[in-house]
Amino acid sequence: MKTLAAFLCLTCICGAQQPPAFQSETRMVLVDVVVTSKNGDYVPDMAARDFRIWEDNKEQTVRSFSLETDATASEPRRLVLFFDNTGMSVTEQASARQAAAAFIDSNAGPNRLTAVASFDGSFRVLQSFTGNAEALKQAVAGGRAFAAPSSTGSRNSDTAEASSRGRGLIQSVASLARNLNAAPGRKIIVLFTGQPSIAAAQESDVTSLVQIGNHSNVAVYPVLQGATMPDSPETPAAGGFPVRGRTAARNPVLDNQQDDSLAFTIARGTGGFVASRSNDLLGELQKIGAEQNQYYVLGYTPPESKEGKDGLCHTLRVKVDRGAVVRVRSSYCTARPQDILAKSRVEQDLEKRAADAQARAGASIQTPFFYAAPGMATVHVAMEIPTDQLKFENQKGKLHAEMNVLGIASASNGDVAARFSDIVKRDFDNKPLHYEKEFKIVPGPYNLTVVFSSGGATFGKVETPLAIGAFDRDTFAVSGLALSRVVHPASELGLEASLIDEGTPLIAGGMQVIPTGSNAFTKSEQAFCYFEVYNAGPVTVALRIVEAGSGVQKWDGGTANLDPPARGKSTIPVGLNVPIASLSPGWYRFEVTAKDKSDKSARQTVDFEIK
Repeated sequence: MKTLAAFLCLTCICGAQQPPAFQSETRMVLVDVVVTSKNGDYVPDMAARDFRIWEDNKEQTVRSFSLETDATASEPRRLVLFFDNTGMSVTEQASARQAAAAFIDSNAGPNRLTAVASFDGSFRVLQSFTGNAEALKQAVAGGRAFAAPSSTGSRNSDTAEASSRGRGLIQSVASLARNLNAAPGRKIIVLFTGQPSIAAAQESDVTSLVQIGNHSNVAVYPVLQGATMPDSPETPAAGGFPVRGRTAARNPVLDNQQDDSLAFTIARGTGGFVASRSNDLLGELQKIGAEQNQYYVLGYTPPESKEGKDGLCHTLRVKVDRGAVVRVRSSYCTARPQDILAKSRVEQDLEKRAADAQARAGASIQTPFFYAAPGMATVHVAMEIPTDQLKFENQKGKLHAEMNVLGIASASNGDVAARFSDIVKRDFDNKPLHYEKEFKIVPGPYNLTVVFSSGGATFGKVETPLAIGAFDRDTFAVSGLALSRVVHPASELGLEASLIDEGTPLIAGGMQVIPTGSNAFTKSEQAFCYFEVYNAGPVTVALRIVEAGSGVQKWDGGTANLDPPARGKSTIPVGLNVPIASLSPGWYRFEVTAKDKSDKSARQTVDFEIK
C-alpha cells in the first residue's frame, strides 16, 4: 500500500461533527443543572419533581430528566485547561501549571478528555483532546513562561495595549467555546488568569462570550490568580442565579472591581463558578473536575416562537424545592430561521427572478453535502459574489451594502424540497463576497437555484444540480467533496456578528477547512478538500485526478488507511491537500473512493478547473 505524500488525515480536536445542541426542529431544550447543598456538597438524589424551570420568566413543564455521571455517560467528558499568560506573573504561571499537572494525574483518562491551550497575545493549542496524562503534562510544562508587561499588573491601567490584550483574551475564549459546539454534551473551560486581564476587556465581549458559551453548552470557570475569597455557605448572584457556595463566595472588596464583576458574569452566565483560593489551587481544580461527574439534565418543550422571533436567546432560570443551591447557564439560543425574508415583497421579487429562465450569472457556487442523520443531509452552500454585484451606499463615511439572498431546492416535478433566505451586510473592501449557508434536506435528486439582489438594483442567479444518495444507519457512505483554498487552525475561529446558526465548521484534526464557492484554481494556489466517511470502522481511501472529459489519469495518490472514528462515533472527518501545481490548464475531476473492512465501497467526485 502506497503512502500518500499529500495526504493530511487529521483527527478532529472535537471528534466527529455534531449538529448544534438546540435546533427548532427538535422542539426540545436540554438544560444542564449543577445542584449542591449549602455547604457545597453535591446532591445526588434529586427527582424531576424537585425542579422548576422558567424560560423568559414563564414556567415550563419538565418532560425529561436524568443524572449525568461518569458511569452513565455515553460520551467522554471534555475539559480545556486555558492559561492566560498575559494576566499572570511568572510565579503565578508556574503555580498554575504545577496545580494543573497534579489535576491531570487524577482526572485524565479515556472518559475524561482534556486539551491544553494558552494565550500570550495570540491563542495557541498546546495539546488537542486526549486522555493521555503524560502528553497533557508535557503540554502544560512546555508552555513557555511569559513576562507580562507592567501595564497588566496595574488594576487601573487603561492603556490601549492592555485593552487589546484583555479583548484578545475574551475573544479567544469565545472562539474556543464556539469551536467546541461540534463536541457533544457539557464542556468545561478552566481559565487560569489574573484580575487585570479581565478588567481590560469590554462588557460587549463578555456578553458575546456568554452567548457563545450558552449556544455551545460550554461552562467557563475563571481561576483568578493572586486573589482569595472567604468561605460563605451561599451567596445569591445578580439576576437571581445563585453562585456556588465557598468557591464562588463574593468578596465585597473585590466585588467592586471591574475585573471580578466580569469574571463572575462569565461564570454565572455559562453555569461555572469563580475559583480564587490561591493557597489551595489544586483543591479548587478538583472541585471543577467533580462537576464533570455530577449534574442533572432537564428537558422541556419550548413555546412556539412567534413569527420572526426565532433565532433569539431566551433566559433560563431553575429552582429546586429542597433549599439547595443551583447553578445553570443563563440562556439558550434557538436556530435562526432559514426563511428570513418569508412573505416579504423582497422574497416575492426574488421568487420571480428565480423563475426567470433568462436570468443568469453574477456568482459561482459549490454545494457539498454531509449526512446529519439517517434520511437527512445538510447542504453547505458556498458562493463567491463579485463586488460589482453589490450596490454600495455611503453610511457615516463608509461604503456599505446589503444583499438579499433566496435559495430554492426543487425536485424534478417542481415541488420545493427546501428553501432558505438571508440578508448579508458588507462594507466595501474591493474583494468578492464569500457567502456560506447551510440547509437540511431529505436525500434525493434536486436542482438548487440561488438568486440575490442588492439595493433593488442589481440581481444575480446561479443554478446547480444537487444529487444526494440515500442514507441510513447501515449505509457506508462518503459525503460530498468540499474544495477549499484556505485552511487554518480551528482555534483561530473568529467571532462573527451573528452568534446563532453560523453553520457547522468543517474541521479535521483541529484544522478548519473554508469551502470555496469557486472550482477554478490557478497553479500557484494551494487546493484542499474536506469530506466525511460514514458508518466507518477501519477504512482505506484511494485518490485520483483525471481529465474531466477523457478520464485519462493525471495523478494517482494510491491508497492509505484512515484513522478510526472517535470513540462511540461512526464518522471520520478528513482534510487533505489536492496537488494541482503540475497540472496544465483545463478541466479535471478529483475522485475519492473509500472501502471498509467488508470491501463495501463508496465514491464521490468533484470537477475543478486550472486556469
